[in-house]
Amino acid sequence: MTNENLRLEVVHQYDILDSQPESEFDNITFLASTLCNTPISTITIIDQYRQWFKSKIGLTNSESPREYSFCSLAIEKSEETVVIERLMEDEDFRKIGLLNGLTDSGFYAGVPIKDKTSGLTLGTLCVIDYVNKTLTEQQIKSLEILAEQTSKLFELRRRFKSLSDNNETLHLKYSELEKFAGVISHDIKSPLNSIISLIGLIKENSETAFKEEDFEYLNMIEECSFQLKNYIDGVLNYYKLDSMDLSVKSDIKVNDLIDEIKSMINLNSKVSISYHTAYSSLVISKYALIQILMNLVGNGIKYNDKENAEVSIRFEENSNDYIIKVSDNGIGMKSEHFEEIYQSFKNLNIKDRFGNYGTGMGLSTVKKIVDKLGGRIEIESELTKGTTFTVQLKK
Repeated sequence: MTNENLRLEVVHQYDILDSQPESEFDNITFLASTLCNTPISTITIIDQYRQWFKSKIGLTNSESPREYSFCSLAIEKSEETVVIERLMEDEDFRKIGLLNGLTDSGFYAGVPIKDKTSGLTLGTLCVIDYVNKTLTEQQIKSLEILAEQTSKLFELRRRFKSLSDNNETLHLKYSELEKFAGVISHDIKSPLNSIISLIGLIKENSETAFKEEDFEYLNMIEECSFQLKNYIDGVLNYYKLDSMDLSVKSDIKVNDLIDEIKSMINLNSKVSISYHTAYSSLVISKYALIQILMNLVGNGIKYNDKENAEVSIRFEENSNDYIIKVSDNGIGMKSEHFEEIYQSFKNLNIKDRFGNYGTGMGLSTVKKIVDKLGGRIEIESELTKGTTFTVQLKK
């Protein structure tokens, strides 16, 4: 590959040709024109057969053939700043000057805009006048500083474009994964419910037909089925949040909320849920609040080694937030696990009071909801004594 072919390849990597005007570049040509007192200033990209102006002052067209380009000649002649004070007296520049309508006088100064990685020249920052002109050292230095800034802007623009493309790709993949998770979860959930129901029927109708060890196998199958069902429900709830609008609020009566929570949790004589509230109702997303409480209360019951599992809920508030505290007398946890418990699919490899392992989705779902609502969640815990989760949600 020739150097020119390589240069053109680098130019096209920036994906800047024929892009819309941007004020950051227009500011640079304005400053260049003002500093050098010239009627024309451009940020020029040299393509294979044309010169294209990312920004221009004093010109109408956005591009012209490459053979009309002072900038193309400048980068062919030198990799450094080119200043032609008496343009029509320079043999090579005169030919191009005549193509552009100059007759007896003219001025051109161009500073190369370079790709930082390869060092190849993409184009120039240039100033042009219709009369002969001399620039001071300070003016030339200023022009070179502006060209350096232009080069940095090009690189920032390319990186931003790359990040945007990657973000779009990741978003697409995430959307596809979300759909996949939903479809697979639904397709698994339906036959799984049938398996659980059939196991129950077999056990009811065949009390004397199976040996004791056969019933143990059925119990193991049933237990595994429930674990898988809980896992699928956790995945569905987690990904469902991405498409839910949690900003829709409703007036929720605390008494009714607690009754609903209790009705959804399988309570027995050895489990108690108590509550204290500083207000009778709160205005918030009902789905979000129920998901938070179901997971926190459920964990307080499941991860509890006491004969009588106790969970208490306190509803407090300040001027800006609802403050909800869920405490239990369960097994507690070490402080080193406080952060990792919110990670998706992460569990502490501990069996609950029913002999099952957690799905690792409950607390990650809670954290996701709290984050979406702009709230905070904190934890206090002590091994063997219990855990308190404090959730702050904006009113």
